[in-house]
Amino acid sequence: MSAFGIYDIPATLTFQDYLSICQCARTLADGYDRKDKARVGAVLAPDVVVDYSYVVPEWGRISYKALDFVDSWLGPQRLGVRALATQHLLGIPYFKSVTEEEIIVEWQQLASHGRRVKGQDYTHPMCKIEEISDGRSWMRQTFSKIEGQWRIKEIKPEVIYHTGDFRHIGREDEE
Repeated sequence: MSAFGIYDIPATLTFQDYLSICQCARTLADGYDRKDKARVGAVLAPDVVVDYSYVVPEWGRISYKALDFVDSWLGPQRLGVRALATQHLLGIPYFKSVTEEEIIVEWQQLASHGRRVKGQDYTHPMCKIEEISDGRSWMRQTFSKIEGQWRIKEIKPEVIYHTGDFRHIGREDEE
C-alpha cells in the first residue's frame, strides 16, 4: 500500500498571509449568512469565477464582475431569500498552492440552510425553521493579491453529500 502524500507545507506562506486568507474567507461566509453585501464585496477580486458544476450542474461555471456577483448571490433567487437562514462553516484548510500573487486553499465546509416558517418575523433570531438542508463539501478558493490585499477570485465547492432538498429550501420568498 502506498502512503498518501499530504500537500507540501508552503515555505513561502507568511503568517500575515495565512491570517489574511482566513479573515477573507471568514468574511465571505459571514457576508453570506448576514446577507451583507458590503462584507461580500469587500473580499472579492474585481473579476470572480464561481464554479458550481459539482453542486448544481446547470449553474456550471460563471464569470462575474464583483458587484454583479454580490447582487446575484445575495439576490432574491439565491442567498438573499428572506425566509432562508444559512450558516457557512469553514474547517481546517489545505494550502494547495502558494505564490506571491496567488494562493489556492481547499477548506472543509458545512453549509447549513434553514427555511423559516412563513408569516413569522424573519429578522427575529428565534424565528422557527420548518425545513432544513445541510451540505458538506470541500470548498476551493483561489485568492489573488490586489493592491497588496488578498481577494477571492474563484470559488469552487465540491459536494460530499447533502441532507434535505437544497434547491427546495432556497426557493424564492412566498409573499
